[in-house]
Amino acid sequence: MKRYRSKIGIMWFITIVGMIFCNYMLFELVAWRLDDWGMWITLLVVVPIDVLFVLCTFFTYYEFHDDYLEVRCVYFFHEDIPYHDIRSFKESRNPISSSELSLDRLDIIYKAQKDRNGNSEILISPVKKQKFIQELEKRSHIFVSK
Repeated sequence: MKRYRSKIGIMWFITIVGMIFCNYMLFELVAWRLDDWGMWITLLVVVPIDVLFVLCTFFTYYEFHDDYLEVRCVYFFHEDIPYHDIRSFKESRNPISSSELSLDRLDIIYKAQKDRNGNSEILISPVKKQKFIQELEKRSHIFVSK
């Protein structure tokens, strides 16, 4: 099994810095305006959201198994894509949402899983993208589309 972590792009970094700044400003406002109850309520809302962002940053990965590619983003997203179900894949900079942290992405189209019809699509952003592409080409017997 080979595991590739997700690449962390500049937009994700800016989001994290912006979140830290907004949290600081929120805590300043709450500490100045509200009583202790307001502070505890704010902590119970903000801290779990921060923890989720940190978990997404460090626990998003793509892992090659013998028969399938595993795509995981903490507890939010998990998909096992059998290699024989992969229809095509290509490099992409598409900004739509998916389980990746960078705009330097790989767009994978595969046969829909779990009693769904047609094809599904996923955008991923492995750190060593060229090595990942080589490994995916070797396992799926499909070459990257241009």
